[in-house]
Amino acid sequence: MSYDDWNMSDEIKIGKVLQQLLKEKNMSLRELAKRSGVPASNLTEWSANRSPKNPVQAKKVAEALGVTLHFLLFGESDSQEPIQMILKEEFFQGTFEITVKKVKVK
Repeated sequence: MSYDDWNMSDEIKIGKVLQQLLKEKNMSLRELAKRSGVPASNLTEWSANRSPKNPVQAKKVAEALGVTLHFLLFGESDSQEPIQMILKEEFFQGTFEITVKKVKVK
């Protein structure tokens, strides 16, 4: 399957999402730039729906706004998010020892 064969239904909507989140949080682009460490010029481009060129910066903005990167980019929850939350739980932290034992051969 080539890249062109994919159904690209997940259109990036960062412009609308960013503007809406800023409105909801009563925050300016300048304030978001300070909180995230991402230049205001980049945020201005993103609010015009230009795709972020630096995923690390996009992640910092999402964190500053209290949303996931997927939500910032697409305006919807990520279907993998519940799985990711489970894997971050304390139960899965630390070192594990796994033993595999063959008990019977048929």
